[in-house]
Amino acid sequence: MVGKEQLIARAWPQTFVEESNLKIQVSALRRALGDGQGGNRYVITVPGRGYNFVASVRREETLR
Repeated sequence: MVGKEQLIARAWPQTFVEESNLKIQVSALRRALGDGQGGNRYVITVPGRGYNFVASVRREETLR
């Protein structure tokens, strides 16, 4: 889980940002990822605290 304050500090360092702006940006991220479509979930809200990335992640090695 990443707290709202931590996300704001990372995305907009040294800038005052309203929490509502974070909600708008997370909503745009969800749309871009197709979150909720076809049963796929990527980002969930932890009410009053922040957000959690819940999709499976895999690491692939690249041959050089």
